[in-house]
Amino acid sequence: MSHTSRASLPEPRPTQRRSALADPLDCPEIQRSGGPRSPRADKVADTTPQDHPDRAALLNNLGNCLGTRFERTGSMDDLNRAVDVADKAVDATPQDHPDRAALLTNLGNRLGSRFERTGSIGDLNRAVDVADKAVDATPHDHPDRAGLLNNLGNTLGRRFERTGSMGDLNRGLSSYKEGWNCRGNSHREARPVEEALSAGDLFRMCGRFVRASCKDST
Repeated sequence: MSHTSRASLPEPRPTQRRSALADPLDCPEIQRSGGPRSPRADKVADTTPQDHPDRAALLNNLGNCLGTRFERTGSMDDLNRAVDVADKAVDATPQDHPDRAALLTNLGNRLGSRFERTGSIGDLNRAVDVADKAVDATPHDHPDRAGLLNNLGNTLGRRFERTGSMGDLNRGLSSYKEGWNCRGNSHREARPVEEALSAGDLFRMCGRFVRASCKDST
């Protein structure tokens, strides 16, 4: 079986929770700064006390800003810093905090971006791990759970394309199915387009399974 080193599955989609993470840092200032560091960004990352109640939100927003600038400039320095800052934001968040899943998702997205750029399987493995933790951190009746399961399915699919692991394929299919059931049973208000996206992800994964099976049998 042959597998490409770059994934073609859709990028994990972020969760919808944003209220507790809104704009504690001036993002345009960071994005416009001439180099990969700005004095204000460094001040936030380096001088905010470990026990400050806003530390996780400040670090998360800084990571988002660095990630946005990476998307514009392609600077690996920015992407590496975005991963590091997102990691610190998760570390600064209690296990039972309601925003922990969103912070884990942001970290997973940054790791996924770095995998796409470098092909590092270590980053992809970590992306799967944090996507799994984001699901575990979310109650079964939470409106974000379906999206987080979809993210996990996408990330497992990316690793399946890289490694050919049938375990990842099966887990990815299970994640999509559980996410679809969440939308159908607990979240009737979900927009049809979101449901269509989840269904499309599921069918694409099934198509990859069929093609992989055909290659194995020839």
